Amino acid sequence: AALIAKQGLIHAIRLRQTLEGTFVLVAGLHRIEAHRINGDDTIRYELSSAQTEDEGRLEEVMENLGRNELNALDRCHHLFDLKQVYERMYPHARHGAASSKTQSLRLSDDGEDQPQVFGFARATAESIGFSKRSIELGVQIWTNLSPDSRSRLPGTSLAQKQSELRQLSALDAKKQRKVLDLIQGDKFPGAISVQSALEIAEHGAATAKADKTYASAQAVFKKLPGPDFDRLIVENADRVIASLKRQGRI
Repeated sequence: AALIAKQGLIHAIRLRQTLEGTFVLVAGLHRIEAHRINGDDTIRYELSSAQTEDEGRLEEVMENLGRNELNALDRCHHLFDLKQVYERMYPHARHGAASSKTQSLRLSDDGEDQPQVFGFARATAESIGFSKRSIELGVQIWTNLSPDSRSRLPGTSLAQKQSELRQLSALDAKKQRKVLDLIQGDKFPGAISVQSALEIAEHGAATAKADKTYASAQAVFKKLPGPDFDRLIVENADRVIASLKRQGRI
């Protein structure tokens, strides 16, 4: 509101006229609210070329994604909507039909082939500045989140972090509910992430940071070949000797 009051409206809002003659907002809700805050009665607009609800939704989603103001949860939701609208408008994309604009993609989380096809990704990735991989992952996260999780996540810290959403979405609906119950409840203040909530659900307490560091280092040590392990010991000889002395081993 302050920015618009100072320099005026740079980008007009966009409206779509329906077949009934009414107007539907496609892009610019924040700009409208800013004008209302400033006490303005009118706002400059432009008409969208969208003829259908799907075309209007496609334009709205592309606008929001292009502005890069969405949190991780909203971005996943928009990408999911983008996929749904795109495949309704271009049915051949659903089946992965290859063309110069649409290619079939079967990338999974680890980059290996999967049966599910995101045929729309290549056609839209460049226009919204996202990689095909990020589009696929966002769609996959939203698809795998349960309806209950989708309704409970907005406004939470988890909604800001795609890594947390990805871990949550990998769980079944029952475990997703349990994790969110722990994180959003008051009984276990240590449940601040999906991982810590899973640890509490399984062991009754979250693993301490020091324990995690130890377990990680121990796993690396066990995998080191003899020569590499010897090199590590030599380079840390003073600490190793001091430790053995503290334990009375030498």
